[in-house]
Amino acid sequence: MIRKVIECSLTFFLAFLWGTLVGLTGMGGGALMTPALIFLGVEPVIAVGADLLYATVTRIFGVFFH
Repeated sequence: MIRKVIECSLTFFLAFLWGTLVGLTGMGGGALMTPALIFLGVEPVIAVGADLLYATVTRIFGVFFH
């Protein structure tokens, strides 16, 4: 139970950190998100797939709102 809480806390902290870095540098989120997911123990294939899904969804909303 405590291990899950620590893993969730670490995940939220890294998500906040990565979001801040992407916002400050303007660097693409995929360049930071995929290595972070791999660092957290996600298989590389799943990490790349999650990044592609995220990019697709954000681009759809970007097109819709512009």
